[in-house]
Amino acid sequence: MYNLPTLLSKISLQTEFSSWFIPLCLLIGAGYALLLYTKNSPWSKSVNRLLGGLRFVLISLMCFLILGPLLNQIEFFEEKPIVVLAVDDSASLPDSYDSLEFINVKNQLAAIADQLEDANLDVRIRGVQNYYDEASDIQFDQQATNLHGILKGVRQDFEQQNLVGTILISDGIHNYGSSPQFLNLNYPVFSVGIGDTIPARDLSIKRINYNKVVYQGNQFPLVVDIYNNGYVGENVSVEIRKQGALVSSQNVSLNGDQEVNSLEFILDAETIGVEAYSIVIVPKDGESSTINNTRRAFIETVDSKQKILIAAASPHPDVKALKSLIESKEGTEVQIYLDGITETTPVGPFDLVIMHQLPGVTDLPAWLNSWLDKTNTWFITGTGSLNTMNQTNPVISYQSFGQSDLVGGNLNPNFELFSIDETLLSRGRDYPPIRAPYGQFTLKNNANIFLYQKIGSVQTNRPLLSIYNGDERKSAVLSGSGIWKWKLQESGLYETPELFNELFGKLIQYLATKDDKRNFRVNTTDESYFESEPVEFNTEVYNELFEKVYDYNIDLKLTNSDNETVEYNYVNTPTENYQINGLAPGVYRYTATTSLAGNREVASGSFAVQKLALEDIDLTANFQLLRNISNNSGGQFFDFSQADRAVNAVEALNPKSLARSNERLNPIIHNPWILLILLALLSVEWFTRKYHGSY
Repeated sequence: MYNLPTLLSKISLQTEFSSWFIPLCLLIGAGYALLLYTKNSPWSKSVNRLLGGLRFVLISLMCFLILGPLLNQIEFFEEKPIVVLAVDDSASLPDSYDSLEFINVKNQLAAIADQLEDANLDVRIRGVQNYYDEASDIQFDQQATNLHGILKGVRQDFEQQNLVGTILISDGIHNYGSSPQFLNLNYPVFSVGIGDTIPARDLSIKRINYNKVVYQGNQFPLVVDIYNNGYVGENVSVEIRKQGALVSSQNVSLNGDQEVNSLEFILDAETIGVEAYSIVIVPKDGESSTINNTRRAFIETVDSKQKILIAAASPHPDVKALKSLIESKEGTEVQIYLDGITETTPVGPFDLVIMHQLPGVTDLPAWLNSWLDKTNTWFITGTGSLNTMNQTNPVISYQSFGQSDLVGGNLNPNFELFSIDETLLSRGRDYPPIRAPYGQFTLKNNANIFLYQKIGSVQTNRPLLSIYNGDERKSAVLSGSGIWKWKLQESGLYETPELFNELFGKLIQYLATKDDKRNFRVNTTDESYFESEPVEFNTEVYNELFEKVYDYNIDLKLTNSDNETVEYNYVNTPTENYQINGLAPGVYRYTATTSLAGNREVASGSFAVQKLALEDIDLTANFQLLRNISNNSGGQFFDFSQADRAVNAVEALNPKSLARSNERLNPIIHNPWILLILLALLSVEWFTRKYHGSY
């Protein structure tokens, strides 16, 4: 064992080649010097010997450097015991004290850090997100507390280091991330509880539940959960406001203490875009804090629902199966037209028209023919006359038909337009066969086969369900009918027809969604962000061939709810989205413009930035959580008034310094002193020769 006070480093020399080459270097240096300085010279023998020696050293050293010598330096040092002072620097701590009391709390934290340093410990101060140089630098402004993240971060940051333990100073209010109680730690946690464990007299909004996306013209629910402590039997008023104006209000009588009361508001979706709704509990006398009386909900209102028309030759179980599937999807509505039965004309516009065994032998109404020419379609052929069907659909053409087969369906493994949950595909083996037309067929327009026909257990190359994505419209053809049997069979075996819903739900969603053909698009990656997150703008620019192009200048204008506008400029790239940091909470509308092929293209939208205010919800300290963390890690729990005992507990572990070594292997040729030595040898030799009358 090295004696650290006296031995600080050890240096050794290594080469990339065998050490037997070193004598060869000396031999080359000696031979070169003898060859140059054994002949008669105009200077004395002593000068000749000096010059020979200089040349010997120079050549030998240069040959030695060719061997690639490495300097191996091992430095020895002491690593002091490390103690992490983990401080919950969230906003809930100062909220539990008045300003003067909290100054004393911060002074005590600094005193704890000083005590640890006086005990010859290496003190590291960590907050929820980052480390601090001094205890006085702690800001206590974090809007969420992740104790699991703090303790796991300490374990990772000081792995294989001389970590003695952690002193965790917190109120135990954990509101973000995984539970820290059962985290497996390799160091003891001495937790120090701070704050008030007695629930204060207070009203707070515990949570709000709502749909983030609603449809214009519809009503939507917003549920508010109110937590009460100390106001049993009193009436509380809750208001919903938008842009400062009162939208709705309700009163609730609080029956139980420390209980949650729920209120449901039904609101109207009016303006397209993101709207901010403020939910406010009207303050009551004696509340300990009114910060948690207000929450904000950011709701995006989109244009309208997708409208789907099912036109059928006659009533059929397939129609009912598809109707119930479409109605189960939020944001869609369906209308039914039965040829010769429905008297009223369905009202469009439609995003998708499903034709069940239409067109048949009779002519279609003019209004229905018109919709087939300008919207997406799905034809379910049946097995009847297909002459008119051949002329109408852009996907497949049938020849020599007249007979039918009983067939099943197999998913095309190379299908890529959308994905199907593979864990559900085994259910398809239980599907009964359906009727499909038998005969020759031809696929039009490079259609994609979604399902192949299966006869018994043998898969054929005949298409059962094919899809074509045209430049203007999409279309699909199911060769046959009777898919209601699949839904019925799966529901009987598995209670819910998940595979049926997956296959045809995604098909309908794909067909009813219109492709965006704009050459310039700018969208945010989300409709709502927290203030600590960057707002990302995804920018797409296309040329006339609809190929993505880059390096275009984009002008971006952001307007907040106060009509204040800020302008930005960026260039779109293939690898990164444009990001804006530091936006204040609120609703923003954006307009992006660029010049493309001599035209000014415009894209617009809206998004919201909200405050992550988890610390305002609950201000009651949870010391039991801190006790559990300490017990599970082999530490102890102390009240803040006993913080000195936490320092003593760390000292009682009798932490020792560890002897560490740091090995560095550097090529000698990288050392600038080597170059100086070579220059010095050359300079002295040259000067000596010149001084004695020769070059």
